[in-house]
Amino acid sequence: MSYFFKSEKGRGGFARVDIVTNEHGQMFAQKMYDPHPHLIAAVGDAHLKQRFIREVRYQSSINHPNVVRIIEHFLDQDPLAFIMPVADCTLKEELEFDPTLGENLHTALFDILAGLEHIHSLDIVHRDLKPANILRFTALDGKPFYAISDFGLMSATNSQSSTLTGTNANGGTENYAAPELIGSFRKATPSADIYAFGAILHDIFGNSAQRIPYTELTLPGEIGKIIEKCTKRVTFRRYANVSVLRDELYQVLNTQPVSFNSSGEESIVEMLRTGKPLGDDEWDSVFLQIERNIAKNQSVENILKALSIDHIQYLNANAPDLFVAMGSFFSEHICGHSFDFEYCDVLASKAECFYNGAGLALKASITIALLDLGTSHNRWYVERKAAFMLGTAMPPALAERIKIEIDVQQIDFKRKIAQMEKSISFNKASLHPILLPLA
Repeated sequence: MSYFFKSEKGRGGFARVDIVTNEHGQMFAQKMYDPHPHLIAAVGDAHLKQRFIREVRYQSSINHPNVVRIIEHFLDQDPLAFIMPVADCTLKEELEFDPTLGENLHTALFDILAGLEHIHSLDIVHRDLKPANILRFTALDGKPFYAISDFGLMSATNSQSSTLTGTNANGGTENYAAPELIGSFRKATPSADIYAFGAILHDIFGNSAQRIPYTELTLPGEIGKIIEKCTKRVTFRRYANVSVLRDELYQVLNTQPVSFNSSGEESIVEMLRTGKPLGDDEWDSVFLQIERNIAKNQSVENILKALSIDHIQYLNANAPDLFVAMGSFFSEHICGHSFDFEYCDVLASKAECFYNGAGLALKASITIALLDLGTSHNRWYVERKAAFMLGTAMPPALAERIKIEIDVQQIDFKRKIAQMEKSISFNKASLHPILLPLA
């Protein structure tokens, strides 16, 4: 398709971005290879072009709503270029207008984490995560969403890429680059992106406080503890993955007052929130409280909110029977209830932990629970996890068990799959053959 220049939108070290239109008058953003002369002198045109081509190829291969989509690319023309949707603005521009992000705060942070988690699941590290590389768009329903862009410095795991020496871009943008990136990109792991996310939190909650690059960061209060852990100098002291970070961030940002069903439940929640390992007697008290709540027809949401991914992994490794029981409570809690969008993502991450360690019955329950949660809330992050679980990779025995549960529970499977086809462009042909006739 042909595109026609309309206006210049912005320029970075490697490229410039123009607003263009197609023959139907639709507007797009075109990113064109156009490096600064000092970069060419320091690194070489051939190397920079290779990086640009890598950016296009990797970003084109990623299909996720929180990663900017490449619509079309032109890698056989001079200059190199690619086409992507037009964003409302960058996160950097939005922060300059409103440093708190206002009502978009939660959406921005959890969308960034969703995109980052997907990138990491592909063994890809972004390496230059910063507000200028996060774009805000408006969905068809008028709500904002955020997507990660600018993969020019990204790497696949085990990449042999090295630092752009002599460019003042030593391992990415200084204010967001992890200490281990000083001198070599080869040290980049997903932990480097977690450091950058902590730096973004520092931007938002630190009132634009100045900071020394490549150092540990902190702020007062609970959010400061999260920033500290994200930006630890020693990488293995940072969050192990995005899921654990998401869970703790939600707990801190969820400032709604908690109404406990009883003093006993309050004590259990406080015990779980300490983050300390629990002994057998303490775990017994957790399960007894859940059973008391259920017997009284009371919600177990407060307890399950306080249950961390570390707790789930501990039960899986040390108490298989309790793991299955807790997983059953968890899947039952998800189905048929209403949650806010950000908590849906937290629930999905915890559910995935149960799924990964579960046997046939619990795997089926978790899959159906995520399908229900994702489609009832129209939450892309959750729907994509459900879609993966329902795919052709699952064992036939699990597909048969899910089929039985769909029949027994009278689940409108066809309607839920139709919802995913609409919201995440899911192709029902990717369903397991045993489940395909039900869709």
